[in-house]
Amino acid sequence: MLLLLLLLPISLLPQATPDPQTATIRGFVNDSTNGEPVIYANVIVKGTKIGASTNTSGYYIITAVPPGKQTIIFSMIGYQPLEVEVVLPDNKITQIDVKLVPTSYTTQTLTIFGEKSVEENATDIGLEKITAQEIKNLPKGVEADILRTLQYSSGVSTTGDVTARYFVRGSDNEQNVVLLNGATIYNPFHALGIFSVVDPEIASALEFYKGGFSAQYGGRLSSVLDIITKDGNKNRFTTTLNGSLLAAKASIEGPIPGGSFMLTGRKSYMTETLNKFMNNKTSPFDFYDYSLKVNYSNPEILENSKFVFHLFGSQDDLKNNNPTKEDYSLRNNVVGLNWYQVWAAPIFSEMTFSFSTFDAAITPNFSTAKERKNKVTDFSSKWNFTYIFDTRDELGVGLQTTIFNSNLNQQNLRGTRTEIESGGVSMNIFFKYKFMRFENFGLDIGGRLNMTTISKNRGGFIEPRISSTYKLTDWLTLKAAFGKYSQEITTLVDENDLLSIFEPWIVVPDYLATQEAYHYIFGVKLTPVNNIVLELEGYYKDIRNLTDFNDMKFTANDPDLIQLNGESYGFEADLLWQSDMLYLKAGYSLGWAYKFRDGVRFAPRYDTRHSLSTIFGFTPGGGWNFYVTWNFSTGKPYTPLGGYIDRFSIDDFWKQWLVLGNYNPKALYGAVNSERFPVYHRMDIGVSKTLVIYFMTCTLDFSIINVYDRRNIFYFDDKTGERVDMLPFLPSVSLKVQI
Repeated sequence: MLLLLLLLPISLLPQATPDPQTATIRGFVNDSTNGEPVIYANVIVKGTKIGASTNTSGYYIITAVPPGKQTIIFSMIGYQPLEVEVVLPDNKITQIDVKLVPTSYTTQTLTIFGEKSVEENATDIGLEKITAQEIKNLPKGVEADILRTLQYSSGVSTTGDVTARYFVRGSDNEQNVVLLNGATIYNPFHALGIFSVVDPEIASALEFYKGGFSAQYGGRLSSVLDIITKDGNKNRFTTTLNGSLLAAKASIEGPIPGGSFMLTGRKSYMTETLNKFMNNKTSPFDFYDYSLKVNYSNPEILENSKFVFHLFGSQDDLKNNNPTKEDYSLRNNVVGLNWYQVWAAPIFSEMTFSFSTFDAAITPNFSTAKERKNKVTDFSSKWNFTYIFDTRDELGVGLQTTIFNSNLNQQNLRGTRTEIESGGVSMNIFFKYKFMRFENFGLDIGGRLNMTTISKNRGGFIEPRISSTYKLTDWLTLKAAFGKYSQEITTLVDENDLLSIFEPWIVVPDYLATQEAYHYIFGVKLTPVNNIVLELEGYYKDIRNLTDFNDMKFTANDPDLIQLNGESYGFEADLLWQSDMLYLKAGYSLGWAYKFRDGVRFAPRYDTRHSLSTIFGFTPGGGWNFYVTWNFSTGKPYTPLGGYIDRFSIDDFWKQWLVLGNYNPKALYGAVNSERFPVYHRMDIGVSKTLVIYFMTCTLDFSIINVYDRRNIFYFDDKTGERVDMLPFLPSVSLKVQI
């Protein structure tokens, strides 16, 4: 019944035939060598400004095309442009599927950003699209990493270069969602957050929304990272082996009847390199991850359809091999099924079913730590439909449901075990209408109706979303966005923890309000010449009902959790420049982030006033690629240590209640985050060479982290007062072999 209601707006639309004297073209753009979709390729009608870009499935559609003989141009950085002549009949939809031929790696100029989109009135504010080719060209450091890629974007900060955890525009890490083919990954980090659990080798594209995202996304207050994985080679079997100083990985891909598959695996090994990330301490971390993707399509069964089955798993173990220290275990598992369909009418649908789990545990052994376990299960379905009008307007509707459950089992200092289990069903309908009919103006207006929520005491509220662009001149575009966002789940993390292994997910208790954020964004995009893009953006976020620990809890009747408000605002500038062999990407951020507790305003641990990140690359051809990166930021806030007092300690009441003089030192802190660390800056350099040796394509990558060995402080040890620094001068090498 709900699905029928969802499809009602589309069923009332006029029949899918263009107006007289117009035609429609659509189709798929794929790579000629492996059959992978060519994502974000430009498709334009020659001699006009009519065009579109392919989506993450390689699909495009262009309406309101003049009938008759036309030339369609397909282009994408890294591929030879293709022109197709076609005669377009009136009142017809013509399908044109093409395969683009990649340029040779010996001649192509690699790019850090894609071609200028033909859709000048696109309304996706705060969206950064990153292709697989761009991921390859970004600095790798020790290990290529998806989440570290985001740190080169303005408005994204971290608490240190030993962690890939990221904070977007003054919001906490838990307010970001990471999606893998539409499925949620609840712990996207390996080994204390040092690296992402998703191997960049499997990524086909990233869509990163820093704010103001449209109505199809929900459940988080800050940002969305949507990772689309590769389909696998449809033409031949290939095997790839990759080794770095940190991990080894392998993949195999190839064709199957009606489709293709890709299977990958990665495993860490203990090295001195990992110890550098842990301040030269022995790091008993062991992690692995794997993924499988199988896609199938058969036009004889269902034309223009694709079915995708995917598996993903990761495991992290910290085993100290010391009975006096606790052990940790973290595990992700994802199973998903996607159905992509292009219908006879100009309707594109995407249906996703996924089951995602997260398990975390602390095993105390004989240490003073207490046992804690957290288990999260998430079964979700998403039904999204997009209708393209003859006027190029777009109507999007969707139904999204999530069955969520969280269990937190822990032991207190007295050995009493408590269990917090909560969950429910969240059901949302989203609606958005994009006005794309005007060449210089675009408007996306919509909202999400939260019919039911995970918590039983909420629901029935609407989250409005709106974004727009207005092209004043050929080189100047204005853009703005507003949106309301809500989040029902949260992690329990102490404000003073820069690195935290155990971050349990819970549902916000019924006695607390739903966490909310209001985004206000305004920006300007300047394109004075084809190879230069300058984007300026200002934002303000009003954040309400953030869940936090109750530091003033004294009695059993006092709540464990309270809520506080916050705000963040700032300005960002992104510069992109590219010539035949040189490219430059630079991002500057000026930002303020605050939280309010009991009338006191304080800056959270990730507040960063100024930050600058730059990437300079040189690609002379012949398979060579050189790069230099430099990052700068003002110091992060921290809570100063005032001193220590002796606190009477009873680890076992029944054995030690008569023991006198059993004291442990307790740290006394000053005002929350009232001091700041010194400024941070670091330069990295790297070079890679790709060459063909017989039947193998080899890529050797050499890099140096922190070239001038800057001592950037990470934190002060509370127990010893010792200064702990970030990464020192660190050379690394990796080798990739494709057969």
